[in-house]
Amino acid sequence: MKHLRLPKHQINRFLPNGQAQFLIVTPSFTHRSAGVRALYRLCHHLNRSGYPSAVIPMPGQSIADYSSWFVYGYAGEINNAVVIYPEIISGNPYEATHVVRWVLNEPGLLGGDKYYADNEIVFVYDSQKIDIANTAIKTAIGSNRVLWVGVVDPDIIYPDPRVEKIFDCSFFNKGYPLSLRFPLDPSLGVKRIEDLTPDAVSLGNVLRQTRTLYSYDHYSNILREAAICGCEVRVIDSKGVWHDPEHCDCQLNIVWSPDFRRTYKSQFHDSSIIHRFISQLPSSWPIHRRSWYRRLISALTREPFS
Repeated sequence: MKHLRLPKHQINRFLPNGQAQFLIVTPSFTHRSAGVRALYRLCHHLNRSGYPSAVIPMPGQSIADYSSWFVYGYAGEINNAVVIYPEIISGNPYEATHVVRWVLNEPGLLGGDKYYADNEIVFVYDSQKIDIANTAIKTAIGSNRVLWVGVVDPDIIYPDPRVEKIFDCSFFNKGYPLSLRFPLDPSLGVKRIEDLTPDAVSLGNVLRQTRTLYSYDHYSNILREAAICGCEVRVIDSKGVWHDPEHCDCQLNIVWSPDFRRTYKSQFHDSSIIHRFISQLPSSWPIHRRSWYRRLISALTREPFS
């Protein structure tokens, strides 16, 4: 009998034993990765929508930290559960019968395979990844396979004009090689934001105090978070030119919705994305919404149905 295992910080939350319908393969939770946050947030939305779901560790690893959202660990057999792999995982290590591949970045770029099995149902995180994902599969996908999950937590990331902006920060992440080619002048006193933000709350606090964020990583969610917090944001191109990513046409750039400052809160709480996601899965898969479970999770989260 499969069962869901509650992480330590959720031991007071009631969840009846039952068969998980979705299992999401992920590393331990970290605020430093928008991709990891997306995996945990998807689990939260699936639970809220009435589909009992949990996270399971990447093969050979364990999950030490969970998000504060409605996310559970799992112990038991896979059986008929749908296993959702991010693109950084090679193959189908859990030997699942029903596989979803969620391309959060690019196939094979940060690990994983460059090509996917024909029986995998492939989704991408945003529309910019459709073309690159189509190079990894035989049957092309379109916009109906975009699975966008809001990961900017409005309880942590928000503007506050009362907070004085007192320093500038840099962000390296995937752009570390560029930082070696075009280092900032040390006399500017720019602080590495990675050194100041050990947790998510500190990230929000630091961004509200930051005048300008200089990012060597052009494809990172922190750019939006900084803009929401009122920072000037600058990224650097391959020629060493600093510029505003919100108004550039660089090929590698995050999606800048014209109204993202207004909509990021609703996107974070929007579980209606699950309806579109489920509609793209084969009707032969054993997936059924449990209304009682949906009502229970809604009551426990104190959030209305989406």
